Amino acid sequence: MCCSASPSSTHILTDESIRALISSIPNTTKSLKLFSHGRGLAAHLHAVHTPWKPGKAEIKRHKAFQKRQENEKRRLELTCKNNEDGIDDDQMKRCSKRQKLTHDDSTTTTLQRWHPTDEEMKRWNEQVVKIVALAEAEANKKKANNLGGIINTKTSNTSMQGYDRNGKEHQSYRDSLPAFLAAASDGDLNTLTQLITNKTGDEKQHIRRLLSLEDRNGSTAEHWAAGGGHMNCIEYLWKLSDRIREDDVAHTNNNNNISSSRDTQTRRGHKKVCRRRDGKTALHYAARNGRNEMIDLILSHKDAPFVDVRSGDGTTPLHMACYGGYVSTVKHLVQKHNSDPFAMNDWNCGAAHFVAMSLGNEGTDALIALCEYLKNECGVDFTSRQKQGHTPLHKAASRKNRHVIEWLADERKSTKQDIEALGGQDDGGNSPSQIWLSVGGDNAFCQWMKEVCSGW
Repeated sequence: MCCSASPSSTHILTDESIRALISSIPNTTKSLKLFSHGRGLAAHLHAVHTPWKPGKAEIKRHKAFQKRQENEKRRLELTCKNNEDGIDDDQMKRCSKRQKLTHDDSTTTTLQRWHPTDEEMKRWNEQVVKIVALAEAEANKKKANNLGGIINTKTSNTSMQGYDRNGKEHQSYRDSLPAFLAAASDGDLNTLTQLITNKTGDEKQHIRRLLSLEDRNGSTAEHWAAGGGHMNCIEYLWKLSDRIREDDVAHTNNNNNISSSRDTQTRRGHKKVCRRRDGKTALHYAARNGRNEMIDLILSHKDAPFVDVRSGDGTTPLHMACYGGYVSTVKHLVQKHNSDPFAMNDWNCGAAHFVAMSLGNEGTDALIALCEYLKNECGVDFTSRQKQGHTPLHKAASRKNRHVIEWLADERKSTKQDIEALGGQDDGGNSPSQIWLSVGGDNAFCQWMKEVCSGW
């Protein structure tokens, strides 16, 4: 979509042009993603395609297109010069294509930055909301057409069934789990045992295959057992891993090979291999779901990871507990296990950013209590900016986290300097109130943010 018709020009796309653009994506395309690397489509449009402050990727694309126009123009002139006596049909088609490309006005203007008016910001925010809504509607329509409009009542009363990125019939995440992983997620120890004992061929290979089995997001049975708080299941999985490791060590020693502790841990799989493809461990998911007893069990295990073990992008279990909104789990990690409340991931997002994005699995009161604990007892800075210039306020606005925004604006709990520091524009030129509108927030609360909260 971005490469075909970027919204970063002054031209505002119509509903018909957006629908035509999305519908033109061929069915052979693996997937129509509305999210990329954890960011929503609205966030991507603001970060990259804001008309008055385009992102680096948009500027690079713009320059590449202009360079291609110049090259095609030179080729067109050369072709015409070399074929004055006449050209065949194929050459005529190529010339016609090059002529059309060199006269394309969509990318001929130079990208410039300017200070937008309130009307321009309002139109852009309305445009972003419209693009997101139409993209989702067209994606659902395409999925419905793939199966003649059949609705997947098995997974949802509203979602339409289609095909996944591999061309297979779409299933909900839970329904797509292999039997071994489904048993771990349900805490069904009997089924886990049966699946281990019902084997054909090499027993060790059978166990090793089941322990390394992953779902479509790269999670193993250990991740599912930890997230569900099923301690009897995860202990059983650890025993199976120990059994395989001991056999491997014995086999290595019998062949007179020296086995280092690092190699043993790699074969053991618990510390080195048992990670999702994004680097999250079982401890991350225990924290994400508020499983305090599971956290204690994992950290007391002989192959226990570091309490602040980092995922692929530097996210710690404490960050995941903040994202889940579990005040008791955050306190448990900090007070009992000495987790670092000041840790930052690779985007410079800390505990304050994650709690601001949380919708609060334990309720609004618990989420506000978590904010106050992090700020007052841990000393976490709620005005810090991450690499894209987002403060926790920008994150709360992107999730329409109204109660967190109101807490941040409370002058009894935040100084006037803090309230001013929370606002302002991010690196994409977007204020918190603009972000609020762009994700479908109501206009009345947006005006309150502007008028009462130092121009948020």
